[in-house]
Amino acid sequence: MHDAGLNGIHGPFWQEERDRMLAAARKDGWCAAGIAAPAPFPDAEAHLLDSLRSGRLSGMPWMHERRAHAATHLADRFPWAQSIIALAWPYSPGDSSAARPTYPAGRIASYALLSESDSTRPEDYHSLLERKCNELIRDLRLSHPALRAKIFVDHGWAVDRAIAERAGIGFLGKNSCLITPHGGSFVLLASIVTSLPYPPTAPSRKSCGSCTTCMAACPTGAIRAPGVIDARKCISYWTIEHEGPIPEDIRPLLGDWIFGCDICQDVCPINMRKSLPPMHGREGSPAALMDLISLLSLDSERFMELFGGSPIERTGRERLLRNVIIALGNVGTPAALPHLEQHREHADEAGRELIAWAIMAIRQRTTDPSSLPLH
Repeated sequence: MHDAGLNGIHGPFWQEERDRMLAAARKDGWCAAGIAAPAPFPDAEAHLLDSLRSGRLSGMPWMHERRAHAATHLADRFPWAQSIIALAWPYSPGDSSAARPTYPAGRIASYALLSESDSTRPEDYHSLLERKCNELIRDLRLSHPALRAKIFVDHGWAVDRAIAERAGIGFLGKNSCLITPHGGSFVLLASIVTSLPYPPTAPSRKSCGSCTTCMAACPTGAIRAPGVIDARKCISYWTIEHEGPIPEDIRPLLGDWIFGCDICQDVCPINMRKSLPPMHGREGSPAALMDLISLLSLDSERFMELFGGSPIERTGRERLLRNVIIALGNVGTPAALPHLEQHREHADEAGRELIAWAIMAIRQRTTDPSSLPLH
């Protein structure tokens, strides 16, 4: 067992240790792995503060200036930190070229259906990535029992994308997603602050160049400028984070999305499936489509059967049903009208207003000759 170098001694030993650890991480399923220095991230902090002060993060009260500073100054919080392991876990994008079903269908962001290759049941990516990080830490402690480590997977106070970019495992696209060589932007990020003095890996020199495909494709104009996202217009924000009713002018912009959105990733030339190598033997999964009419009758028990343990569980049944009704208003056919009427009988006041909107939207769009004004 070795503890040599825990006091910050760099050299060939730690470079070899680093390379061995990164190779092991990739063998375990991470599609990219690198090392970042734990120095402050001033550019990331400035970007977060600008987003907060401009209102682009309105509706997300957990993001505040204190968090922005803490997330970008990890060495202040962890004085023992000597390196940060940056990791990217790939997931299969939906097959956007697949034929649409004949029934009204709602789309779910591909990451929400993530599972390990030997399982078909979705798993919350926080749980999966934390488990994989803990496995890596456990293996490191076999050689370095005095190792100190702190894991961050999205919900912690750390700037995972800035860490990953500094470590060179990818670069930030104009849609603010990290784009990796082997997983494109269809990856989920994790970081491990460690007391091991691993030498940093080189940052990526790549970029999107002049491509603005994702910006042009965003149906709500949420990508205000390269790397600048306005959450107040983002489909993912409205379908996942926003609580309560969704304003009427926003509803048509959500299209058929009922959880998240993949549009800016689906159109990215780097992400075109033919350009990405197979990941862990998995082929691209079918687009995550669900029968909207069937979802209308979703009770709590059935909700947990379908989505328990997945990111959708955290959004909750009520918010998902709200999104389903809006999607039906946008893409539903007259066949959905009696189901909406039936659902309206048991809805609260906000639900009845939303259903009335969806019914009118379907009638106006399909020019149903039997439609009557709603009262």
